[in-house]
Amino acid sequence: MEIRPATLGDESQIIDLLKQFPPEEISLDWKDAASTFRQVIENPELGSVLVAEENGEILGVISISYPTAIRCGGIYSCIEEFIVSEKARGKGIGGQLVEAIIAAATARGCYEIQINNPSPLGYPVYLRHGLKDIGRHLKMKLPTC
Repeated sequence: MEIRPATLGDESQIIDLLKQFPPEEISLDWKDAASTFRQVIENPELGSVLVAEENGEILGVISISYPTAIRCGGIYSCIEEFIVSEKARGKGIGGQLVEAIIAAATARGCYEIQINNPSPLGYPVYLRHGLKDIGRHLKMKLPTC
């Protein structure tokens, strides 16, 4: 198994994998998701996407964005998507993806890495790899213009 940066050619497999998220966590047009994936791949300053691949099959994906904050004195990173295929869970793939994305954020010079509203499956993986639970998360969906 190899952890590597995603490419444009990975789009359909990544979108299919993201469709495994519970419906209450995803409410969007998958064409918009694919378009956003392409934007991130083509503009690395927006974020990074890594995949776990074995024999040409993507078994997991993790992505981060690079917001800027005054309190950080520049950029920090936020894990946006993290999922391992149901058939590949329990094999350490998630932990390898988390370690790789931490390394990517560190190499980019990020002040810190955050996860907003981690899933019940991802939460223990994050804790095992050094992330700390520091409290609440609030959000509000904004109307489209």
